[in-house]
Order: sequence, then structure tokens, then C-alpha cells
Amino acid sequence: MLVSILLWLVAGLSVLALVIVACLMAATLWIAAKAERLVPASGNFVEIDGSRIHYVETGEGRPILFVHGLGAQLHQFQHTLFNRFGPGCRLIALDRPGSGYSVRARGATGRLPEQVEIIRRFIETLGLERPLVVGHSLGAPSR
Repeated sequence: MLVSILLWLVAGLSVLALVIVACLMAATLWIAAKAERLVPASGNFVEIDGSRIHYVETGEGRPILFVHGLGAQLHQFQHTLFNRFGPGCRLIALDRPGSGYSVRARGATGRLPEQVEIIRRFIETLGLERPLVVGHSLGAPSR
């Protein structure tokens, strides 16, 4: 009898845990959809080694590439710094793989050396010649 009650209790708690996890997943999807509506992707995308990289660019001339830090996205630079540069600069900001609207390749770890390689390939893909790379926080080691 006691074993039967314990089994029902364990089963009930397991179902409750599954319901809570499902609710948290639904809330995450709802919040992500709302964020995408409020701040839609504003730039271009390029595929690099299976990662889909979102970036914005403006201007012509010497390329300056902005790489944001942990928990951030390209708008940190686009909205605060882009309007401070005069003519003669090609300004590019990207969302690091797994941040903003950039998506990591399947099986990618997101470790720093891996992200540095993606950024190197990004520079190569866009044909940026000797860009000035400006990194903030965790974006700085990618220089």
C-alpha cells in the first residue's frame, strides 16, 4: 500500500515537472517571438561554415568591423557609434554566432577559438581588406 502511494506520488510529481518545463518552454518561445517583432533583423545574412551570420553595414572606404560582447548584439554599435563617423569609412557590425539574429552551425560549441575563426571567415567572405576590428568585452579577444 505504501509503495503504491509512493509510486503515485512520484508519477504525479513527474507529470507536474513535465508541465512546468513545457510552460517554461512556451514562455521562452513567446518572449522570443515578441522580441523579434519589436526588434526585427535589420541587416543582411551570410552563411559561413554552417553558421548564419547577421550583419549591418553602411558607408564606403576603410572597413571598420564591430564585434559585440557577451549577451549583446550588433545594435549596441549601430545605434550608438555609426552616426559618429564621417565619410570614408565602411562600418560593419555583426551578431556573433549564437547572438542576436546569428545562428550557430549545428554541432558548434560557441567556444571563443571557433567564433574567432567564423569572424576571420566573415572578413574574408565580405572581402574586407585590413579592417580595423573593434571588439567590446568578449568581442575583444576576437581581434
